[in-house]
Amino acid sequence: MRYSEPITVGIDGSSSALAAARWAAHTASIHQTTLDIVFAIEPASPPLIEFAVPEAFFDAARLGAKAALNAATDVAFHEDPDLAPRTHIVTGSPRGALLSRSRTSSMVAVGASGTGRLTAAFIGSTASALTSHSVCPLAVIRETSNDVEPTGRVTVGVDGSPESLEALDWAAHEATDRAAELLVLSAWDATGFDHSHKAFTTAEHQIEGTLAVPVEAIRRRLPGLRVTTQIVNDAPVAALTKASADSDVVVVGSRGRGGFTGLLLGSTSQRVLHSAQCPLIIVP
Repeated sequence: MRYSEPITVGIDGSSSALAAARWAAHTASIHQTTLDIVFAIEPASPPLIEFAVPEAFFDAARLGAKAALNAATDVAFHEDPDLAPRTHIVTGSPRGALLSRSRTSSMVAVGASGTGRLTAAFIGSTASALTSHSVCPLAVIRETSNDVEPTGRVTVGVDGSPESLEALDWAAHEATDRAAELLVLSAWDATGFDHSHKAFTTAEHQIEGTLAVPVEAIRRRLPGLRVTTQIVNDAPVAALTKASADSDVVVVGSRGRGGFTGLLLGSTSQRVLHSAQCPLIIVP
């Protein structure tokens, strides 16, 4: 089962983390699974290690963690009163704590911005390592995501790579569980090419053929799912950003052919994560 393990959400006391907790609670409710809320207290920084750190330092950190967990629990309760989230305070780096949790979670969720301890690690220079090593899908939630009316659409970016086809399969089941339409989106940037040239038409047909086989397989396995395919002449980042405006979720794989997911793990990851107007899920 795809959601046989809990959904884990990492929080840091920020409003963005609370948005992630709310979204994770909603998703746990949809999939009827457990929600784990995790706050990681980082050990003393190197300059302090040389000195005896007062116990009050750690007492204050634990009090802050408990307050953040209580706030996140309240948000989860308001989303689903029947949900009984489990709270955890762990010692260590947030990145390490959540990567460890990814081994026993169906999904890990974080906010797209935060206090600098938790979510900054996910959208900063270590994004590649995190998405590469997470065992389960990673969801990055914008603070405004929960304020938007549902569109009933799950969008998945596909570039023909095995990883993007894994994302397609995952997104198809997610759309089914959410009773949503699945939009299979492929983007190729043909800027500078003559669109009237035969090679342009041939390339489009090749892309259509690449998508047709896995999409047809999805339709056979999930006959009740509404599936639409769309091939756009646009930069992958721009295409994903536009699609996020009318999607409940955008899904990509953690690796690709330099298109959707290759860019997510490269220099433009900040642009995609910050510009997406809906939750972004990266499937390993």
